[in-house]
Amino acid sequence: MAYPDEKAVKDAITEAPESPVLAKSEFPENETPIYVESKRTWRSYFWSTLDVPKDEARFLTKLDLTLISASALGVMCRYLDQVNITNAFNSGMKEDLSLYGKELNYANAIWSAAYVFGQVPSNLILTRVNVPLYIAFLELSWTVFTFAHAGVHNTTQLYVFRFFVGLFEAGHFPAVMYVASSYYKPHELARRNTIIQVFTSVGPLFSGFLMAAVYAGLDGVANLAGWRWMYIICGCISFPCAVWTAVAMPQFPSRAKANWTFTQKEVELARARIPPTDSRVLRGLFKWKDIKKWHTTWHVYVFPLYFTFAAQFGQAGGSRAYNSYNVKGQTPVFSVAEINIIPLGINVIAIVGSLANSWVSDSLPGSARWPGMLFASTVAIILPIALASTPVHPEWKSQRWVLYYLTALGNTAAGITWTFVNESSRQDPEKRAYVSAMMNAFAYIFTAWIPIFTFPANKQPYIVMGNYVTAGFGLCAFLTVLAIRWFHLRDLKRAQKAGDIGDARGSLEESDSA
Repeated sequence: MAYPDEKAVKDAITEAPESPVLAKSEFPENETPIYVESKRTWRSYFWSTLDVPKDEARFLTKLDLTLISASALGVMCRYLDQVNITNAFNSGMKEDLSLYGKELNYANAIWSAAYVFGQVPSNLILTRVNVPLYIAFLELSWTVFTFAHAGVHNTTQLYVFRFFVGLFEAGHFPAVMYVASSYYKPHELARRNTIIQVFTSVGPLFSGFLMAAVYAGLDGVANLAGWRWMYIICGCISFPCAVWTAVAMPQFPSRAKANWTFTQKEVELARARIPPTDSRVLRGLFKWKDIKKWHTTWHVYVFPLYFTFAAQFGQAGGSRAYNSYNVKGQTPVFSVAEINIIPLGINVIAIVGSLANSWVSDSLPGSARWPGMLFASTVAIILPIALASTPVHPEWKSQRWVLYYLTALGNTAAGITWTFVNESSRQDPEKRAYVSAMMNAFAYIFTAWIPIFTFPANKQPYIVMGNYVTAGFGLCAFLTVLAIRWFHLRDLKRAQKAGDIGDARGSLEESDSA
């Protein structure tokens, strides 16, 4: 259903006349050329480069092959290096390091604490430095500590290495989302952000197959356990991806220069396609008055609140039952390889569902984001309740696994949420970086300790109350999405009264006080 205010924004996008990408102007040579947007056709619902002039299509294709590939590979490696502790735990590390209590929970909590600590500083630094080198530095740094995990011998070392992996991973995901949102227009953005986002599922997906292969082929080689070899191989995968980031990741449009990928004309096109505020080079120190001003807007509060709730959705799907079928001293029901591979269906569903959600979002009137967020929240209410109210070990094992798999649909709105955050603060790049970091930070602040109580590792998979609590988070997220929609439509109305639709979506930071 198209709501009046959103439809008005949609019309502002689609009714632009056919024109060259860059119109001639009387501006001085050093000023940004005038950009006239091409009229959208049905082809853009498949991919945005299909209905733009050839020069712009060539530029977008280059951008996809460099920015999106570097971002996606970096995110894949980040999540691979983040979640491989779970695969290692299930593949011998638990026994080798005597992790029979809540040590895994504590290790994950330490990682989350470091991740939270690094969020805001890293994202604000991002707006002032060389982007490709800074992001590549983050990737290389966590790669070093991934290698270090292969030599861990006690929980103290494990906790220290997890802290530094979390610290250097902290700024990566918000950074690549910020860079992507600095280049693409609204109807181009959600599907690309989601392509980056789904690699958060590709990492764990790849990790499961990798651990199964490593355990089968390298366990015991050079007197190293299979899980230690996994960390070595993960580091070897991450290193070339970091090098590619340094080479391929573009600088912000405001700082970009012609290089081996983009011509000077394409750099000018990049600046012309975005709002003037994104073309401004940011220098100097941050001002406290700006931070206080940001805190008078609803974005700083409501988006982090939603993401905090949404970050808990995946806990229900992580409480899986197959490990509990294996009893010490008896013939295992499931092999180590099966324990690592069976859960991967969750990642496959998350990938397909996320891509579908983003394509639908980009195609809705005004490229509306909230319906997809509402869908994910609804799933997060229904599935955890179903898990809590059905047997952990039913007669047909697949009955339980189907519920685990379907919980992945609750995690399909992350890409469009990141898109919404970046679009709604488009006119203030620093605020955009700040809100993105706050959103991610608050999500992990609560993720660091909530699972210790709702899904404790030593009680898995016999969790009942934790699933009901997760359903409660789904309900809270549902209500928060409705609040976001209300604030957003209120801002659209204010912009229309002022006679300014804004950046084709009503990015309305100058009149958005909560």
